[in-house]
Amino acid sequence: DITPRFISEPSSTVQKSGEPVQLRCSAEPSTARISWLFNGEPLNSRVGEVEIQSGSLTIVSLSPATCGRYQCVASSGVGAVLSRPATVSMGSLADFDALGMAAVAAEEGGTALIGCKVPESHPKAQIRFQVRGKWLEQSTDNYLILPSGNLQILNVSLEDKGSYKCAAYNPVTHDLRVELTARELTVTRPSSGGPHILHPLAPQSLAVPRHSALTLECVVSGAAAAPIRWVKDGRDALRRGRWKLLHSHLVTDRLEPSDAGNYSCLVGSDSGALKYVNYSLTVLEPASLSRGLQDETVAAGASVHFWCEVGGSPAPTLTWLHNAAPLHPSPRHFPMGNHLRICGATLEDSGLYQCVGNNGIGFVQSTGRLRVQPGKDSVPIIISSPANTTVVAGGDVTLSCNATGLPAPLIRWYDSRGLVISSPT
Repeated sequence: DITPRFISEPSSTVQKSGEPVQLRCSAEPSTARISWLFNGEPLNSRVGEVEIQSGSLTIVSLSPATCGRYQCVASSGVGAVLSRPATVSMGSLADFDALGMAAVAAEEGGTALIGCKVPESHPKAQIRFQVRGKWLEQSTDNYLILPSGNLQILNVSLEDKGSYKCAAYNPVTHDLRVELTARELTVTRPSSGGPHILHPLAPQSLAVPRHSALTLECVVSGAAAAPIRWVKDGRDALRRGRWKLLHSHLVTDRLEPSDAGNYSCLVGSDSGALKYVNYSLTVLEPASLSRGLQDETVAAGASVHFWCEVGGSPAPTLTWLHNAAPLHPSPRHFPMGNHLRICGATLEDSGLYQCVGNNGIGFVQSTGRLRVQPGKDSVPIIISSPANTTVVAGGDVTLSCNATGLPAPLIRWYDSRGLVISSPT
């Protein structure tokens, strides 16, 4: 008589096509039975495709047909609970756009930007550059591979002129894609022109999970060091100790919800005119649970209330489960957001209830057990009665009436004259 509880749950993974994938799931008590769902449907072992053993599920060879959402169910005599979903997907890397990029010119002693239009990749591709015939996989003092995939060259010299190609590497599939056409960098003499922003050229909107590292990029041209300021909502962004300058970029290694807001990179010039680029930053917060379910014991025929409070950004969707199956509204069951009401509880309502919150950033759940105790004979309670209905003569009509009580009440239908028109049901 122990409520099953997960010790380990399956985790999402990205794997190469044709590779085996193993998911693990365990629960206590040791007598709990483990079964699996695939995209919400029961899953059994299939020779050559999926092998299910005690506490594990193995996909023999990953294919599009076996990609999807996996969950395990832990069952006992008390009821059943459902694990968090584990998404299994295949790694992929698209080709570069066939269109070539224009040549790049930079002033000696200034900054150059070698753009890279990163192809679609799952998971995110690692960017590297072929610099005058040699591969550059990590940033150096003068060469910065930015999170956007672009290459920034600081303090440009005549030695930097030449051809540049960007490449994308998928760490799961081990595929490498290289741009078809190289870009030529030419180096010119310093000019008297003021600084201007090379990247980004348009306002940016970012939505980044809490506790992530982040770089707000601001690539500025010009041989002379231009005064650069970052402001957040009109105030100096560097007043917050977790933000620092990396050359002209604003960086932090840990985002917090208070970091959300509007950021601007301001670049001055000799004439006093300001150039700027704006970022609108939203900090995503994983689903969290502030109030969970409590175990309830009621007599048959009583009403039951479960409450579940979840938060997060974006707001999580809330799902109610009864013994690991979705709980749909019925004349007696009313799942309404963070509140579940059960009217006229019956013995069949006993078991385990879960509220599940998921916002794509995080997954939370709470479990509560309902015990419905058989009591003495109780007065029948009508839960739903027939409503007034208008029909065409000769047409069909369906009327419904539901009631609860102990023992289960017999329902008879009467016409307007008080005559019985149906047998007890």
